[in-house]
Amino acid sequence: MNRYGKGPGILNRRRAYLVEAECRVRVGFCARSPEEAEDLFYEYSGAVEDRFPEMVLEVTDVHEDN
Repeated sequence: MNRYGKGPGILNRRRAYLVEAECRVRVGFCARSPEEAEDLFYEYSGAVEDRFPEMVLEVTDVHEDN
């Protein structure tokens, strides 16, 4: 019985929750230019997003690794 009268209790009832999280990835590519490295990253992210459609990878920075 719940506090409103007759019926099942509502305290331990399962409810839907949505969890959003951010993830950082650092991947190195051998490329001739930042644009080519970015293109290689988009190929990589496409493969990741095909396997895990709930993940979205966005480029935040492209720089030469020293």
